[in-house]
Amino acid sequence: MSFPKSPVEPHFFHRLLKEKVWGGTQLCGALGLELPFDGPLGETWELSDYPGEETIVRGGSMDGVSLRALMADFGPQILGLSKPSADGRFPLLVKMIDAGDDLSVQIHPADGPQSPTGVGKTEAWYILDHAPGAVVICGLKDGTSKQIFAAEAGDQRVCDHLAELEVQRGDCIFVPAGQTHAIRRGVVLCEVQQTSDVTYRMYDWDRLGLDGQSRETHLLQALEVVDYTLGAAKPTRASFDTNAGLQQSALATCTYFNLFALKVGTEGGDLLTKGYAHTLAVVDGSGRLESLDGTFAARDLAFGDSVLLPGALKGVRLVGAGTNGMEILMGVAL
Repeated sequence: MSFPKSPVEPHFFHRLLKEKVWGGTQLCGALGLELPFDGPLGETWELSDYPGEETIVRGGSMDGVSLRALMADFGPQILGLSKPSADGRFPLLVKMIDAGDDLSVQIHPADGPQSPTGVGKTEAWYILDHAPGAVVICGLKDGTSKQIFAAEAGDQRVCDHLAELEVQRGDCIFVPAGQTHAIRRGVVLCEVQQTSDVTYRMYDWDRLGLDGQSRETHLLQALEVVDYTLGAAKPTRASFDTNAGLQQSALATCTYFNLFALKVGTEGGDLLTKGYAHTLAVVDGSGRLESLDGTFAARDLAFGDSVLLPGALKGVRLVGAGTNGMEILMGVAL
């Protein structure tokens, strides 16, 4: 059966691979990737409308079309009730991160003049895997002095002021703009964030980059956007009753998105968009995505797949496979 071209169907994407000095090997193996570079894989951008880094539709009636082109030609259908980013882009970016080494101590600005693009970066992490005892940094210790922190944020003394959090698979950690943070070695996660790549590094562990040179830091810009009212992060976790049907558990909410974990059993269930653009990232197991009205072909889902559900799409049916079904990290663009 053939289907007409339509932007109002689920869109799968070809991922972008990012070489990083702090990258690891776990994602490469889990996703069965062949790398086009010699260095370690740090990030995969699974769904992106970031300028110059737009992902391309994989399969379906819009195969080969970029997310940028979808937004340019069919923005109202793609977004529905969701708002575009401040620069008119699709508002959410989905990526996976493999921290074979520590990421820099860093911070992101909010929307507005402190971001060079005008678009800030609020994000949320969903822990996929971790080494024993692995931690992340997210927030400052209680009582951190602005004056002392400013004097010590650019060297190893910054560690005296950072809140560390031991992580477990399934933890969700919300990281608003203005929150000092760092993903530390041994952590693999899926991230849903604003469509931005603005990062201000404070301290980079005195290491060299892939080119053998010290990586650039941005201490003055970082200190201008530190929000000292933000305490140490507290993880949230999904809660599900059974493996049957389709269950939904809230993880995080902010101005830009709501984040949920979905558990999909073999009986499956219908997921309705209610007019908002959704991103789905398969974080465990496998299954199938089906049409509610027969307007598009069913697609298999596997770990690592990311899907955009346009706001103009009524919804989809999700069905899990195997004994444990499928787990999905779902972002709802607001």
